[in-house]
Amino acid sequence: MRHSLKITIAVLAFFIFIPLSKTNAQLQVDVGGYGQTWVIFHDYSETGKDVSGYRLRRGRLFARSRVNETFSATAWFDFAGPDRNLIDFHLDAHIYPWLNIRVGQFIMAGQTFDTGRLVSSRLIFHERPMFTTQLASTMGYDAFRDIGVMFYGNYGPLWYGVHAGNGTGRFTQAGTHITSRGFGEGLYGARVDVELIEGLTIGGHASINSQNDAEIRGAAPVDIKRRSWSARLMTYGLGIERVFTEFEYAAGDRKDDQNFTFNGFYAQAGFKVTSDWHLLARYDQFNRNRKGLPEDSFDNITLGSLYYFRTGNREIARFGLNYRIGKDNPGSIDNYIVLAWLQVRFIP
Repeated sequence: MRHSLKITIAVLAFFIFIPLSKTNAQLQVDVGGYGQTWVIFHDYSETGKDVSGYRLRRGRLFARSRVNETFSATAWFDFAGPDRNLIDFHLDAHIYPWLNIRVGQFIMAGQTFDTGRLVSSRLIFHERPMFTTQLASTMGYDAFRDIGVMFYGNYGPLWYGVHAGNGTGRFTQAGTHITSRGFGEGLYGARVDVELIEGLTIGGHASINSQNDAEIRGAAPVDIKRRSWSARLMTYGLGIERVFTEFEYAAGDRKDDQNFTFNGFYAQAGFKVTSDWHLLARYDQFNRNRKGLPEDSFDNITLGSLYYFRTGNREIARFGLNYRIGKDNPGSIDNYIVLAWLQVRFIP
């Protein structure tokens, strides 16, 4: 309790200091955030769960300071959980449009587009497809984040990101939590997305987490051997006006303390009834194959409606209704959820 109070006081002091620093040092500082609240009508599983009620899914604030034309610093805080309020802190050097350098704790690019580049304030359903979050955690990310360095940028219609990290997720520091590991070991990945023609974008990633006899948080030495890759296709108004689609497939393997291969995909489509009201549908599937054990898999169908609230061209809120039904194996266990969600966004 005392630890949480100290963190809260420090965060409040940080946000109080930001406007003062803008006045005294004439720094360019942006402050904002967003919040997402759920109203759960029914969250049911054949295992015995049947829940209804309210949930604060995300409550995030950020501050971004532009030190000069080259350097900037960004911090993100999440108040929806009981602790670990700081989720991102990174420094950026903007050298050219095609060459930027980021260091710190942040979302790494070398994963699916859904987890590596689609920030949660831009989600069109209440949650991501489960297989993309499974891939991120399998590779060693914590909430899609790691500590490391990334080079990224745009060159015409192409975006790229190349990174290296600890491969152990958030708040796991080399020299403190990681007490033994060889030089050059860790998580490496890259992602590329390119708009081939107007309304058609393709992309993909590849990553590897390789470590030998790493000692982490006082545990016995472990080997980490994990790989993943993905491919994505997105269309927007291509052939059929008002229709947008997206398909992403990913696969990989883990050969360390656990030994399995995995693959999955999602396919989603939306129709713009108006510029602010969209109808949505998505199917996603995940499969994990462990030697000598039954296949572990799930699939889901999600239907939704999303409405945007805007002031001029700026989005200030979005309201969604979602119904998701799925099946988990082994056991052929049925589950479903019906909910409404509201996001209020105040990002400059």
